[in-house]
Amino acid sequence: MPERPGSQWWDWYQRRAPRVERALEGLLPASTERPQTIHRAMRHSVFPGGKRIRPGLALLGFETAGGKGAAGAQVGAAIELLHTFSLIHDDLPCMDDDDLRRGRPTCHAKFGEAIAVLAGDALQVLAFGALAGLSVPPPVRVRVLAEITNAVGTGGVIGGQVVDIESEDRRIRPATLRWIHAKKTGELLRASLVSGGLAGGADGRLLRRMQEFGVRFGLLFQIVDDLLDVVGTSHVLGRDPGRDQVNGKATYPSILGLDRTRKELQASVAACRDAVPAGRLALYYESLIEAVAGRLPEDWTDPLGIRVRRSPAPDAARGARNGTGRSGR
Repeated sequence: MPERPGSQWWDWYQRRAPRVERALEGLLPASTERPQTIHRAMRHSVFPGGKRIRPGLALLGFETAGGKGAAGAQVGAAIELLHTFSLIHDDLPCMDDDDLRRGRPTCHAKFGEAIAVLAGDALQVLAFGALAGLSVPPPVRVRVLAEITNAVGTGGVIGGQVVDIESEDRRIRPATLRWIHAKKTGELLRASLVSGGLAGGADGRLLRRMQEFGVRFGLLFQIVDDLLDVVGTSHVLGRDPGRDQVNGKATYPSILGLDRTRKELQASVAACRDAVPAGRLALYYESLIEAVAGRLPEDWTDPLGIRVRRSPAPDAARGARNGTGRSGR
């Protein structure tokens, strides 16, 4: 029986996941701390997490640069808080109106819209506070803060979300679709790797290589996510499939069709493989590519040379605690 796609990546990250989970535990207020409702909502959304791809990228960048100490996990935890903030707001009735995330009720479904909005706001503030205390030299801390701030703002996640909303139920150009995905999804993935590299002391040449891989990987990640909404299941997605079509979202399948999307997927996987930074950790970059693309059904992964075993990818956060888990975003 073939291995689970990306098994080397998952094994590598599982050994490091406890560092990120401890960092998150240290940042989030206890659910018993007043006001308890918002702290429960924050923790509900952060724990148990999904695949923790962004903290994993931060640690991968940190170790690729030769970083030592706690800074890699600190960056990863802060980015996971920002990612969770974006998911809480993305799920709201005024946005994508989703009631299921990571196999559980979304924040607004459990705690109400007002608390969900405030929980997302609080996670964002908490993340930047964590980055301000990052255990690296002050000039490096400023560069990390700038990198992540730009990735989250109107030039990144938020800007991509705006154009995504404005493109609903419209027939947009493929170039606009790529811009949306590069900003809404790709920027934070790219910044995760690069910020980890900055915290680890990467030089300019290595940072450029990380930038290139991060941009290409972000595109691959979103192509796969778009496809899973059409050909995937809630078991794999951690949320209900078919929501993009219901919401009139601009996606690769809706704009390009499945045949052209298949070609885009193949080209994206090849581009990611070409951009893998050289060195002893190169195999984990390559395995990460397979871990993401391998979430698709076999008829999509076979042409990529990825063998699929019919089992879900691990939930990295839960796996760090008890060795079990289910996939989620």
